[in-house]
Amino acid sequence: MPRDYYEVLGIPRTATADEIKKAHRKLARKFHPDMNKNNPAATEKFKEIQEAYDVLSEPPKRQNYDQFGHAGVNAGPAPGGGGGARSRGGSTWQPNPNVTVEDFDFSGGGNFSDMFEQLFGGAGGPRARAGRGARPAPPPQRGQDIEHPVTLTFEQAARGSTLPLQINRDGHIETIEIKIPAGVKDGSRIRIKGRGQQTNGQPGDLYILTAVQPHPYFRREGLDVYLELPVSVYEALLGAKIQVPTLDGPVSLTIPPGTGAGAKLRIKSRGIARGEEKGDQYVQIKVAVPKDLDDQDKKAIEELEKKHPLNARADVPW
Repeated sequence: MPRDYYEVLGIPRTATADEIKKAHRKLARKFHPDMNKNNPAATEKFKEIQEAYDVLSEPPKRQNYDQFGHAGVNAGPAPGGGGGARSRGGSTWQPNPNVTVEDFDFSGGGNFSDMFEQLFGGAGGPRARAGRGARPAPPPQRGQDIEHPVTLTFEQAARGSTLPLQINRDGHIETIEIKIPAGVKDGSRIRIKGRGQQTNGQPGDLYILTAVQPHPYFRREGLDVYLELPVSVYEALLGAKIQVPTLDGPVSLTIPPGTGAGAKLRIKSRGIARGEEKGDQYVQIKVAVPKDLDDQDKKAIEELEKKHPLNARADVPW
């Protein structure tokens, strides 16, 4: 027996549409196959979560589920809400006490009209329907949107990527390729039109929710990329040429003589690309000094200080 859909999402039966969406988003991120590649149980849990969300996020399906349980999920639009006697056209309909949800058999091609007749007995039978005419077809409905989390590397987010993606669409797992545009951030929402759920009308959309992994040495500020570069005190004093990494491969960076700690050197157009825009890369200098100086070393530095006196705090405000 399938688990209760409300229990699957961890929400009460009175949950609002927003509460259902928030619960789904949280669980989908936690159990998504991309985040649990070595855990088959997580994949099954993810499918269960998607199935529950597909039903509870659509009001007609949720109404059927609330009234008939799992047997009513694919039964079509539910009759008017509430239990007990129902009034229509001046007549009173009484539920058939001899019929339960377990009595319905959908495997033989039965439809919701048959189930309706079983539930409400003769009042919903052929003679009553003959006087009312055919029930009008429900208007086309736009399918529900799908939200799907994707984890990206720093480079994939910065430069864009094409990724295979598995989505639960109309009860079936589909594998599609999606294009991640360059410049997306952690928490970006990418819309893919027409790839959501589809009922009998226009399909909904697919929204990709991005989670970007931190980089071991790059960090992002807007469209700019920052890198901390350690240099020796000798390189800072005398100048040097140093190979530094960028998103597009290493480049040779010139350290001017007399560069101080904390200085920022710009490498143009090596930052994040987004449309026509492209940021820069900034290299922040971190000066390393020698340790364990002996007396001769200290004397040499003292002589250097006498020759080139320097007040490092001349410009501070205190």
